[in-house]
Amino acid sequence: MSNIAVQNRTDFRSFGDTQWWTDTVRLLLGGGIFTALLVTVTPFAVTFTGDQDAGSLANQLGYASMALVVFAGHALLTDRTTLLALARPMWLIMAAWLLVSALWADSPENALRGAAFTLLAMATVSAILCFPKDVRAFRTALTLAMLAVLALSYFGVIAMPGLALHDGSGSEPQHAGLWRGAYSHKNVAGAVFAVVFFCGVYLFRCGQRWSGFAISLLAAFFVLKTGSKTSITLLPVVAAIVIIGSLTGRWLLTIGIALTLTVMAFLTIGTVLSPLFDQIVQTVVPGTTFTGRMDLWRFALEVFEGHEWTGFGLNAFWQSQVVYGTERNFELSWDPRGSPNAHNGYLDIAISMGLPGLVLAVIVLVVLPLWDFTRVGRDRESQRLGQLFLMVLAYLLLNAFLESFLFDRANPIWMAVCFAVIGLRLLSRHSVRA
Repeated sequence: MSNIAVQNRTDFRSFGDTQWWTDTVRLLLGGGIFTALLVTVTPFAVTFTGDQDAGSLANQLGYASMALVVFAGHALLTDRTTLLALARPMWLIMAAWLLVSALWADSPENALRGAAFTLLAMATVSAILCFPKDVRAFRTALTLAMLAVLALSYFGVIAMPGLALHDGSGSEPQHAGLWRGAYSHKNVAGAVFAVVFFCGVYLFRCGQRWSGFAISLLAAFFVLKTGSKTSITLLPVVAAIVIIGSLTGRWLLTIGIALTLTVMAFLTIGTVLSPLFDQIVQTVVPGTTFTGRMDLWRFALEVFEGHEWTGFGLNAFWQSQVVYGTERNFELSWDPRGSPNAHNGYLDIAISMGLPGLVLAVIVLVVLPLWDFTRVGRDRESQRLGQLFLMVLAYLLLNAFLESFLFDRANPIWMAVCFAVIGLRLLSRHSVRA
């Protein structure tokens, strides 16, 4: 949004029509890069390989090229104060710990490459927030990005169902016929299209009635067709909490989101840490295992014991000899040796980066963004935009208790988290320029 509201370093107004071309290029760059981040550079992947695609040439060239474009754009267009805001000290500390955690992985070279890849992708997200010249241009770029994401996945469902629908092969025959669009799994698609839904709601509230309604309707229908229970449940809940809760004031809404996250933690990972929380969940919904996740969490916590301070190193646990070397426990409903992650983003952070890394992540992803939301300007434009970022962030942070995507390289869900976190940071420092 032209750095949310700050004047650009380069002023092209004296060049007449050049101004229009410059503004258009910036808008298209912001929307185009955000689209690429949300659909990835390798859409319609039909198999999930976890972190094994880190060395993919397409990924390396694609994301590195986008990062170079974004860095060049910041050098030419972004105001110095905004660059300083993007260099938030706690973000830099988190980045440093991410790199350090790669050093004690079994393969430090691969882990460092993965960490660098993650940081480049995170930085690239800032394009959608900084390149459009104002909030109207931002909304146009956002509209184009959301329509592109929808069009690509709906095209896949209609024209390439073999790629865009689960066929029931492999270890998940129960997913046959469920939609995944351009993504590798229905749960990824469900989360991404929930974000698209929130963006449609924001556009509708800002006066783009037809486009906003169409985007939200198409996104909600896609979420339903994915069959992702987590996405289907959380989507209306989060939207209602933020939109209705905004009437009570920012502080009460912020406290409400924090309490919701805390309760979610107790009722998910807390069930394997405390018999009390497990008893509460089993009383309400007898037989709950979160689709076998509880067994997976128990296994991970048991192996994690003794590695609390450092973890196992970045991407050095799942699908590694640490897990493959364990004996098969036939009492578990889920064989951990074949799992790509813990299906709990916070647990995976602790396993990779230790408890210090988890504490830093909670500060960076939860505490600071919620604090930023309380400092958003009181004008209507800033409030609506802040509520969009809060909806996206709250939804994905809740989703992360049942799925793993935090700090997962260029995972499109992780890109959406970065979109919300960076957006709240900039919005807390600068008012929106219409």
